[in-house]
Amino acid sequence: MASIEQYLSELNSQQNAVALHKGHCLAIAAPGSGKTKTLAIKAAYLLSQGATVGAVTFTRDAALELRERILHIAGQQCLPYLVVGTFHSIDLLMAFPSKAKKTGMGAEILRRGFSKLSRPWEIVREGNRRGFVMRAIEHSNLDLTIEEATAIIEGIKSGQVAPESEQHEALASMYKNILDRNGVIDFQDILLKTNELIAAEKISPLHCDYLLLDEYQDTDLPQFQWAMHHANTSSILTAVGDDDQSIYGFRRALGFKGMMDFANALSAEKIVLGTNYRSHAEVLTPAAKLIAVNENRMDKALVSHKGRGGLALWDRYGDRIIEAEHCCERAKRALAAGQSFGVLARTNKRLDAIEAECIKHRLPYTRNEGGSLLQSHEMAVFLSSLSAMLRLNNQDADSLLAWCGVSEQELIDLHSSIGKDLISKKTENNKILANITTVSDQSKKNLRAIQRRFEEWGLMLSSGAVTYVVEKLHQLLSEHTTDKRSKSTLELVAQVFSKSVATSAAVEDAGLEGMNQMLARVKRIQAMIAGPEKEKKIEGNPVALMTAHGSKGLEYDVVWILGAEDGSWPDEGSSMQEERRLFYVAMTRARKVLLISAAGKPPMSPFVSEADIERAPEVPGLLMGAS
Repeated sequence: MASIEQYLSELNSQQNAVALHKGHCLAIAAPGSGKTKTLAIKAAYLLSQGATVGAVTFTRDAALELRERILHIAGQQCLPYLVVGTFHSIDLLMAFPSKAKKTGMGAEILRRGFSKLSRPWEIVREGNRRGFVMRAIEHSNLDLTIEEATAIIEGIKSGQVAPESEQHEALASMYKNILDRNGVIDFQDILLKTNELIAAEKISPLHCDYLLLDEYQDTDLPQFQWAMHHANTSSILTAVGDDDQSIYGFRRALGFKGMMDFANALSAEKIVLGTNYRSHAEVLTPAAKLIAVNENRMDKALVSHKGRGGLALWDRYGDRIIEAEHCCERAKRALAAGQSFGVLARTNKRLDAIEAECIKHRLPYTRNEGGSLLQSHEMAVFLSSLSAMLRLNNQDADSLLAWCGVSEQELIDLHSSIGKDLISKKTENNKILANITTVSDQSKKNLRAIQRRFEEWGLMLSSGAVTYVVEKLHQLLSEHTTDKRSKSTLELVAQVFSKSVATSAAVEDAGLEGMNQMLARVKRIQAMIAGPEKEKKIEGNPVALMTAHGSKGLEYDVVWILGAEDGSWPDEGSSMQEERRLFYVAMTRARKVLLISAAGKPPMSPFVSEADIERAPEVPGLLMGAS
């Protein structure tokens, strides 16, 4: 096992200064500057000196990684003198220390503290929480989504936002009232209650000599207050963060202000970690030019340790589908060369077209939960319709009928009179249908039309005309929605089937069996994304599809940023400075190649010119083949 001195010798001079500093410290860590390695070695060094150490991260995965790295260096015998977790998990340990007994983590630290609490906190389940928010919205007579209302409630509860109106005040008040009546607290309350109980001396702060705080730019006011509680009880704090990567203003992250307040409140030593070990100079230099446009930021000189050898280019395409086709083709080349490939966009919706291309070309991919084209309502109805047509599940026809305007009560009445199968027994069903008085004439007309079409399409499928049937189903579903977003999603869903089968003569020739194979493949992908098996590793090196917000902390050999159009990025409803930081985060995910694209008529994002990135020369396929 290497000595702590050997690990310290691996650090550069700035990292070493952070690791060895014994007072309050603010480490300003540029992207790819080795902050996690620095924190792990600092913690191990302090443990080797007989100190107790606490470390706070923002995600469970980050906490597990940091704890493993610290113990790998310091040894398992240090576990009782070390606590690593998120703000919320550590707060629960402070309030209920017995929770740590199973692992032994931080046993010596927790033994020195106290908690006068006897009754455990019951945390509201997410589904119930959303229901409580919905009830509070209705009570306050506001026209808000659950997400919008949650942001208002949390802002008011934290003390960072004053109610803009009596309705907003009523919203937050009623939500708290519902929580209290149900004897539960929400996730945010864990931190708020902990701060209140520390101030009331009902629980003690962590009794650790040193407290390390990761991603400090993302802290909000209650988290800042929590940190100050520990500084006031003799813990020495090291905060690591980058104000240029503060992209969670909508979550009330303090960003630059929070980092400056930390430095000023504690007279902390400021040390810049400016050497980037991730990106080549061709990627890092334009990123540095872009972020330098922002005001109110900490000065830092970014230096690429790798030097030259990369590439950054932009281009535009006629529409989003063409853009996605080129992106998918470039991804294929990257994966074939053994490179990792990340596709980043401003919004989840912007990733639908590239996901459709990945499915069509059987390219392995991952996409963050909640945004997948495969999880969309349109895909579900398309699948259900095909399943009903193939007689895989007669009740799947309900989804199609509901899409076409048949109400839930009418479906109940239809099944009560006709039975489970509303589609296949056409003549017999129509005789019964004529005598049902509780179903509207329009709904009867829709059912008869679907019966006729399924009969026709079944004959076409038997002759192998899969593409024809997919196009006709797309047309039917589009006729029954006026929502533009839904229509565009249906178009992508249809392409998943029609273009992928059109490129495979074997599927066309297989007729019905070919369509069954197509359905089975899409359902397997859908189950892999949404089902309990989603933790299983996707075969092959997958393309990573994600939003820029979701890319934080990740890196890829090749990054393609989609949708860099003015009006989309920067988003018109957001702060220009935060949008620029978000674009900077996206750019700095790339190790070697950074490709940026726009589609359609809108002008290119101003961030591309601010970064001084060159357009790809007019050589066919250059952007796709860039390496």
